[in-house]
Amino acid sequence: MAKKLNKVKRPWVGERKPFDRERHDDDFDYNGRRWRKVRKQQLESFPCCCDCEAEGIVTIATVADHEPQAKVLIARGDDPYDMKWLMSRCKKHHDSKSGSEAHKGYGVKSR
Repeated sequence: MAKKLNKVKRPWVGERKPFDRERHDDDFDYNGRRWRKVRKQQLESFPCCCDCEAEGIVTIATVADHEPQAKVLIARGDDPYDMKWLMSRCKKHHDSKSGSEAHKGYGVKSR
C-alpha cells in the first residue's frame, strides 16, 4: 500500500479558499441565466459573424460580444443586457478584438 506524504507548509503561499473570489460592482455576470438567454437570442437573430460578413466571408458566430465593454456600459449606467450593445462574432474575431482592447495604450499595435 502506498504511503501518504506529509503536507509541506510554505509560508510564502497564501491559503486558497474555494469560492473566495472578490466581486466588484462593475463585474458583469457572464454565467447568469439572464445573460445566457440574451446571448442565445443574439446568436439566433444574427447567426453570422459581423466582421466576416464585412470581409465577404460567411462564418457562423459563436460569441455575443459587447461592442463597448460591459464594464464601460455599467460605468455609464447603460444596460449591458440590451441587444443594441451586442455584436455576433466568430471566436477568431472576438479574440482579436478583445486582445487589442486589453493592450490598448500599452504600445501594442492592432493589425
